[in-house]
Amino acid sequence: MALLTNALKYMRIKKNFFIKQKIVIVLLLFSFVAFAGIIYTFQTSSNLDAQHIQLVESSEKIEIEVFNARIMLDEFLDGDTSIKKGSILECYGKANNYIKGIGLITTNSDSLKLDQGNRFLYQLTKLDSSIVEIKKIVQLSLNKRQQGNDSSLLNSNRNFILIFNEYEKSLHSYISESNNLLKRKIFILLTAVFIILIISLILIVRLMNSLIRTNRELLRNTMKVEQSERKRIAMDLHDGLGAMLSSVGLYSKILEKEFKDNKQASSNLNQITQLSNQALQTVSEVINNLNPSILKRHNIVESLDRFCSRINKVGNLKLQFNADEFFGKMDKSREVILYRICSELINNTIKHANATKASIVLSRTTKVMLKYQDNGIGFNRDELLVSDINGMGLTNIIDRVESIGGQCLIDTSKGNGFAISIEIGIDKRQ
Repeated sequence: MALLTNALKYMRIKKNFFIKQKIVIVLLLFSFVAFAGIIYTFQTSSNLDAQHIQLVESSEKIEIEVFNARIMLDEFLDGDTSIKKGSILECYGKANNYIKGIGLITTNSDSLKLDQGNRFLYQLTKLDSSIVEIKKIVQLSLNKRQQGNDSSLLNSNRNFILIFNEYEKSLHSYISESNNLLKRKIFILLTAVFIILIISLILIVRLMNSLIRTNRELLRNTMKVEQSERKRIAMDLHDGLGAMLSSVGLYSKILEKEFKDNKQASSNLNQITQLSNQALQTVSEVINNLNPSILKRHNIVESLDRFCSRINKVGNLKLQFNADEFFGKMDKSREVILYRICSELINNTIKHANATKASIVLSRTTKVMLKYQDNGIGFNRDELLVSDINGMGLTNIIDRVESIGGQCLIDTSKGNGFAISIEIGIDKRQ
């Protein structure tokens, strides 16, 4: 029995480890996806902000260079010898370079696929043509060193201002649509992460339920193996040792009659008879503990009532049993587990608690409820569950309850007695 139980426990540990490993993998995958999404969002947002800042700054520099060139041209034509022709033309050259830089920035951007991106590039091209046109007129004026083309220059500058205003509008629209595109991407990403989170939670819940079912199944199998082994050992004791002890008692009685004239021999034989009867009674108690035969003749309420009556007769513990609110029947396998739990709890109270009173309350509504309490010395619950001090077997009781889908609630502390509440589900057909 020990080998089979250990094998089942090993299977339980192995299965638990495998399921927990799956849960860790799911959590790691979700964490990786979420972290990658955060990095992508941060990097994309930073790059887009930097790009927009660069576009705005370059656009402002274009306007500044054109206006600087105009001011320098007016001063040059007015006779300011400190201003050189090259400086004026250089301003237009810088403006053209800034336009080329803006073109490179937008060419490498995904936002060019947007409607506002195409419009922005169109306005940028017009702006570049406008500056080229102004540069030609300015160069002609510089060569003649006169203001003969003043009207053409004024018209070109006025046209530049109009084009630049349209360009700025298209730039703002382009930036706005790029931001909206980023927001949509972030929304899609967050939606995907949320969906992955939901899927991960569903998988974790399913794995946890699988873990719980596996534990219960393995516990149930352990209890079945234990129960079958208990029955086999009980039968072996009954058919083997019990039969031999009965034979010893029978033969000693026969010999006692034959040696009734020999007082010494008769007394010895009588003592053998009594010892064999005591041994047979002890074997019967062991058999009953291994496989409670009383449950074959009575239901759980009558069996516990008789058990409590026997405890009250032979011990110093005053045990009260109340089943007024219990009705119906239970599955025999659950009755056996419940009977063993009560037996183990009472045994713990007698051996370890130094209690004078204890009570068992058995009731049934939508579930079977068992409440056990004593006025003993109590103990530290957490320490006992970890180390199982004095072999009280609380973990064994909890395992028995969980094997049939039940729950335990233990309430105890040093000097304040012991109490346990057990809930066990009921088969709807019962």
